[in-house]
Amino acid sequence: MHFTTLLIEPPGIDSQLINLMLAPEKFLVNKAECGPKAWNLIIESDPPDLVIVDTDLPLNGNVRIGASQLMELMSRRSGWRKIPKLVLTSDSSSSIFQQTTKKNVCAAILKPYDPRRFIQEVFNCIRKRLDAHIKEINRQHIQLGTQIKNITNMLNQGDTINFKNRLGTILAEIEDHFAFEEQYMSQHFYPDFVEHQKGHKQVLTNAAKLIDEICTSSPMIANQKIKQLSADLFDVTDDKKYIGFLYGLLESLTTHLKTVDFKE
Repeated sequence: MHFTTLLIEPPGIDSQLINLMLAPEKFLVNKAECGPKAWNLIIESDPPDLVIVDTDLPLNGNVRIGASQLMELMSRRSGWRKIPKLVLTSDSSSSIFQQTTKKNVCAAILKPYDPRRFIQEVFNCIRKRLDAHIKEINRQHIQLGTQIKNITNMLNQGDTINFKNRLGTILAEIEDHFAFEEQYMSQHFYPDFVEHQKGHKQVLTNAAKLIDEICTSSPMIANQKIKQLSADLFDVTDDKKYIGFLYGLLESLTTHLKTVDFKE
């Protein structure tokens, strides 16, 4: 497995221990040892699969940024808002425990913590993130399919203006969907990424050509070309292979959780 993690943790034994625990599971850990550095990473970097943040961050120097400010920043950024967060704290009365259902905090763990509990919570968080990605892929497929049906209905109803306007935006929506898939494939070492990406480029090339032809064709020919566009877009072979890969990752996380020897 290859999952990216932002670890916001001051240098010391806890940071070393977390790195040791995550390394065997092939987590790619990006570290921020203080609030200002974490702030910059959140502003400048792509969102990871998981954020682990310690509330006991050093508050020294001219810029004082703590865990609460970082959580608020992430909640305001669209790419980071839904990223699962795992919070570590040494303060049992910390208000962060009251936020476990807010700002996508999956769990708050009181230090010192059992390493087995930590790993279990990490995998629970990643599992939720992966499940959310699968649901988003399916949602986008349904949305694109609905858009193509709407275009067909506009054509058949003679709604020429809306038909051409929607047709002009569908290519950008297809491109955004492919980019969404490819970013995840690249980050998680999908073995068929190169071939899948080539397929995406070919579909986009064909789609651009079909859309140009649809605009200048008779309604009957345009309908045939819209059907061809839909058939090219929803190539079930490649999509099934990718979804199978995602469910394989999900199953591996589920299996791992079943083998963790954790007791309350």
